[in-house]
Amino acid sequence: MEALGYDIPEPGHITRLADDLFWARFDLPFRLNHINLYMLDTDDGWVLIDCGIDNVHTKEHWDALLNGPLSQQRISQILVTHHHVDHIGYCGALCDITGAEAWTSAKEGEHAHWLYAHEPADFAALMVKTYTQYDLAPEAIEEVRHRGSRYREKCGVLPSFNLVEDGYQITTKAGVWTARIDKGHSDAHISLMDKNRNLFISIDFLLPRISPNISADIRDTDDDLLAHYFQYLTEMQALPEDMHIFPGHDWPFIKGNLRATALIEHHHMRLDQLEQAAKSAPLTVSTAMDVLFGRMFGEHELYFASGEARAHLNNLKSSGRLIKQQDDAGIDRYYPS
Repeated sequence: MEALGYDIPEPGHITRLADDLFWARFDLPFRLNHINLYMLDTDDGWVLIDCGIDNVHTKEHWDALLNGPLSQQRISQILVTHHHVDHIGYCGALCDITGAEAWTSAKEGEHAHWLYAHEPADFAALMVKTYTQYDLAPEAIEEVRHRGSRYREKCGVLPSFNLVEDGYQITTKAGVWTARIDKGHSDAHISLMDKNRNLFISIDFLLPRISPNISADIRDTDDDLLAHYFQYLTEMQALPEDMHIFPGHDWPFIKGNLRATALIEHHHMRLDQLEQAAKSAPLTVSTAMDVLFGRMFGEHELYFASGEARAHLNNLKSSGRLIKQQDDAGIDRYYPS
């Protein structure tokens, strides 16, 4: 991986990355404290790619952009790459402000509406069930029991979505961007590539510094999402080394093919660690987190760390390296096969 050296855009400003591609960076109130949002310049107006979470800082930043560098033409389309709150949270409000229609893939739209439809008590019950399966600490379970909906906290009312399928194209003033849809970090994540110009908006599937979070889905905690992600990374190993890659976090970079190889190696190392640990004592998600991370997490990070540990256990089970049994208390335990 090698950073391309662009200046990070300040609030209210955009940075030109190509003749038709622009970049804004929005703040997030998490440890991962920012998100990159992109704009494509087309003959019909701006296509906005992702929206930020639903909070006052996002509103202020969009107001500054829409009344500043984006004010010279209309907003023609809002494309949401996936259902995570930092990408979709402000979408409904942005549709209302701009009059533009929202687009995403069918599975991402369905997942977002499914999560948003949960009343706080229903969402809490789902989280209690999941954390019990994971054998997380009683205090963590009690915290989610009284927390309400994590999703509604950072996501506004969702619009209806037009659907993006694999191969969908956006024609801009300088080229043609083709969508690909992949599973792993989310259900049907959209990225965009202009092969003729060697440009790739990878969003959250290929990041230059951190490993994208591959977490078990609380709707189906046994789904082997890591297997799908390995398939994606294997394809990414064939990227041209000089392809310019524009991620959802951190900074634009090249040598994405080498980054994909490093991520494959990283996840296989984690799988090996867990398989070895299971030979000493059966694993739960809780003890798998100790093996993988070796530290405590706050409430927000615990959700992602536990999902990541479960995703690795799922892969070990799917590949026949571990077997899973649920005990009388509803806790899933993993044993050597």
